[in-house]
Amino acid sequence: MLTKRSLNAVFFLLFCVLFYVFLNRYHQLRDAYYKEYLKHKEVMFLMKNYKQHKRQEPSEDLLKNLLSQVGGELFSVRQTDTGYEVKAKKVAGVKIPKLVYSLEERGIKIDKFKAVDNTGQGMFDVEMVIR
Repeated sequence: MLTKRSLNAVFFLLFCVLFYVFLNRYHQLRDAYYKEYLKHKEVMFLMKNYKQHKRQEPSEDLLKNLLSQVGGELFSVRQTDTGYEVKAKKVAGVKIPKLVYSLEERGIKIDKFKAVDNTGQGMFDVEMVIR
């Protein structure tokens, strides 16, 4: 039969196990709460600092201007049902990211992009479909 001393030891062990389980669960819930709180604060920060860019419509003058900034030549611009098909020549490979950034900064979406260097000198013929 269980004595008073062994019964106290069993209750103490049970208390310790339950205390550990509840304390562990408390830490898990607190960590989950802080993660959600930080996500909320990040979204609020991004919404507060969002700058809406005015979207520009692609035009031949805009494309000529952007290509002249990167040192390329506009070969042709053709409007289709999917957007504008643009072909340019002699665009330096190191300037292509600047061209893409300039287009996307103005709200122009690039649907297809192809750059081919047949000379091996880093001067690309660029074909893209933009909207």
